[in-house]
Amino acid sequence: MEIDAEGSIIDVLIKIDKNMMENHEKSIFSLYKGLIHCYLQLIWDVEENKIYEDYGVDAYGSNKKFIPLREDVNYPLSHHSEITITVHAD
Repeated sequence: MEIDAEGSIIDVLIKIDKNMMENHEKSIFSLYKGLIHCYLQLIWDVEENKIYEDYGVDAYGSNKKFIPLREDVNYPLSHHSEITITVHAD
């Protein structure tokens, strides 16, 4: 999914959630049916201000430099950053 957003991963996930609620037919999860309220709640631990441990995160800036999102969820993302989030299924 391509999102035109700047800010932290939290800002980007908020934008994704808004986009998915407005265009729910494109959602890979049933956000609009109330099964999942938002991607943000699935990925980000608000109390600890970190990405949940059972998610893998690979993030690279437009210059292909690694972005340490696991260490710093407030790291500023630039346009054309590439982020892959995967669920660890144990």
